Amino acid sequence: MILQRLSLRNFRNYESIDLSFDAGIHLLVGNNAQGKTNLLEAVSYLSTTRSHRCHDDQNLIQEGKEAFVIKASVERRQKLMELRVALNEQGKNLFLYQTAMKRVSDFIGEFNAVLFCPDDMTLFQASPRIRRRFIDMELSKLSKSYTRVLNEVGKLLKERNAALKQNTIDFTYLNILDEQLIDKQVVIMLQRQRFLQDLLAHCKEFYEKLSADHTRLEVQYHSCVAYSDDIDELKEGLRKKYEKNRERDCFLKQTTVGIHKEDFMFLINGNQLSAYASQGQKRSVLLALKVGIVHMIHDLTGEYPVLLLDDVFSELDENRRGMLLCSLPKEVQIFISTTDVREIPRLRDRSYIVWKVKQGELSLMR
Repeated sequence: MILQRLSLRNFRNYESIDLSFDAGIHLLVGNNAQGKTNLLEAVSYLSTTRSHRCHDDQNLIQEGKEAFVIKASVERRQKLMELRVALNEQGKNLFLYQTAMKRVSDFIGEFNAVLFCPDDMTLFQASPRIRRRFIDMELSKLSKSYTRVLNEVGKLLKERNAALKQNTIDFTYLNILDEQLIDKQVVIMLQRQRFLQDLLAHCKEFYEKLSADHTRLEVQYHSCVAYSDDIDELKEGLRKKYEKNRERDCFLKQTTVGIHKEDFMFLINGNQLSAYASQGQKRSVLLALKVGIVHMIHDLTGEYPVLLLDDVFSELDENRRGMLLCSLPKEVQIFISTTDVREIPRLRDRSYIVWKVKQGELSLMR
């Protein structure tokens, strides 16, 4: 998968820009606050339809403008795919081959990009909501059914919470919602568990090379019920949880059990990574997770995603920088932001294109 063309209109500090890219490594060089991260954010937005830096998409529209537009041409399976995202105060519109997509799940996964950014370093000590968001965003790239069911669960939870807030609760209606939630949440739980195990298997080897020590990396899925590969057991466990928490839910007027309360714990040598790992170890784990996702997407789709590395080299020594790039197949198109071109390691068999980023404009450096 290769991003061939990118057009931005009124996105962040980009008023109007049209760019063409080749395969390989693209280095975005410039001082801080010039637009390097904004460009990577736009590419990532085409993949996930959301920003990794803000919750309100309206903040992405350039100040004083009414809407932003992101357009791209992507080579996928030796064919050219056209994507467009337009957002204004009325909402978001997604287009694939100039056809409007009715559901977000129909758009996500068509163009895949994997992003590493400095904010990812908060993943391990952040709230469970942040870790769930990380898993959900990455899994959505791999499974359209996951995205669809996750959205359906969100709607059912809103309905259930609204029912709990009524002065007189309709328990027959509540039971119906519970059964619908149970059926759909089991699908999410199974996919989350399999994703975490596959991700761990894909990133272990690279983590061992990058960390250069003998630490053992693990991940635990903290589900609201005891996990089982048996669907009926999972459903029964959820059903008992809902019955047990019914009185509490009615008192608090919100749903206290479900996939929206789960967590994922990363361990290093059996200890919580958030408490026992150094900053260097955390960075190595994050990079390993991202590289693992790159390979998982390739295994599933037959194509590598675009890899976006935002300020990733500033805290890696030269050896680890080279190890990171050399661990990735040449077919992976990579965009790297940096303030110093000298941070890029010298690679015998990999060349790169250098772009100068200044005040929302890009130019090739000769």
